[in-house]
Amino acid sequence: MTISVSRHLCFATALLALAGCADIPPDHEATYSYYPVPAPTARHPDRVRYVLVPDSCQIPDPTASVPTGLYLPPGCANDHNLLRMTERQQDLVKGRPLGRAPAAPTARAAQRYINGGDMPLGASAGKPGGATPATTEEESAQTPGGAPAQGKPSQR
Repeated sequence: MTISVSRHLCFATALLALAGCADIPPDHEATYSYYPVPAPTARHPDRVRYVLVPDSCQIPDPTASVPTGLYLPPGCANDHNLLRMTERQQDLVKGRPLGRAPAAPTARAAQRYINGGDMPLGASAGKPGGATPATTEEESAQTPGGAPAQGKPSQR
């Protein structure tokens, strides 16, 4: 029994030692560059336009057996989707400075909460007694003859 346990322990130790040698893939950083694209017109046959392209789409796929395979390089589709979603594509090359933070309204709300301000929080807060204006009042059910019915009230 102890030989079996020691074998399993040695096998687990060797497996952990080999797992420690595995390379961790590098972090992916989306970078973009401008590339020239021919855009001739009738008046300007030599016109060149510059378009923003993810750098990850410019390198060949290292996992493909054929360099011009059917698959995109890792990260290319993600970077391209990010490029299409941005408001200004130039922000991916150089970002804009941040504006002022809206600290005053947040601080006022926190102060009102801490000090127990009496301002209503909204329509969903209700009245302090537990009854809310959105509750329905129960009405007694009427029988066709007009007398109150016995049992549960009717539901609308």
